[in-house]
Amino acid sequence: MPPLSTSTVEELSQERAEEGDTPQRLKTKMRSHKDRVTVGVDLTEIEREEGERGKCWQRIVRDRHNSEGSPLPTEELVIRGAQVRTVTNKFAARIIHRYEWLGTMAPSSDHFGIFFSHYCAGVTCVTTSSGTASQNTSRMFGLTQHQLGILARGACVHWAPTGANSKLISWTVKLLGRGVGSHPYKLLIAYSDPDAGEIGTVYQACGWTYIGRTERTLQWVSPKGEIRDKKHPYNLAKRKGQNPRYWSERLYREGWTRQYSSAKYRYACVVDKNNQNLVQRLKGMSLPYPKRRI
Repeated sequence: MPPLSTSTVEELSQERAEEGDTPQRLKTKMRSHKDRVTVGVDLTEIEREEGERGKCWQRIVRDRHNSEGSPLPTEELVIRGAQVRTVTNKFAARIIHRYEWLGTMAPSSDHFGIFFSHYCAGVTCVTTSSGTASQNTSRMFGLTQHQLGILARGACVHWAPTGANSKLISWTVKLLGRGVGSHPYKLLIAYSDPDAGEIGTVYQACGWTYIGRTERTLQWVSPKGEIRDKKHPYNLAKRKGQNPRYWSERLYREGWTRQYSSAKYRYACVVDKNNQNLVQRLKGMSLPYPKRRI
């Protein structure tokens, strides 16, 4: 049966119709888009209002939904019975836009969702590495850029049971290892953002290897708090014309600012378990897991 997202009934019916299935009346209905948690919400403000200091962003969003009585699926949520399978970019975007810290989709080629019956409880988005920094990372592991995968986005919905995120990530690695992907991935890297209150707890639970923190980089910040990387003016010039300098000046006029990002925590997991050279190389880079400060 085609997968269902956690969007509104109208969107679900439209998607099922596009996939050739008959729309069904759902037993549960998510809140409307007007009431959803939006991009650019001040994390500090939410923490102050709800007394949630020390929790990561997705935990805060989940607790906020639960405290407001957001509807839950009627299906029994048993981790053992959950299935992880591929989904489309459009499908994954609905959950990422609503629940992920940045609230935006990254360019990605492979997408996976964890399902309880018809209900999707979370998604992961994987892409190949790109840019100078990723080239250096690829060389560090003796890989090509197409062999190094980046877990660019990932999020679970507020009603996802304990363990859903770790199962989703673990099965993302397993499926990629079985060739269910658009590239011959050998290694997967993920980043945890301290600005979102993350230290990589889920990757630690999945047994990933911690390999240290990234360098701080410049990023653009919109008046609403949306974050884009330093290449944002170049991306705009490529899509809309003009040149990067034009877009930089326009962004400043529109109230955008620039800041340095926090150094992110980096975790890695070998996808090709038969590559013992890679396994041993990663083992030699292993560092103690970071711990949350109390």
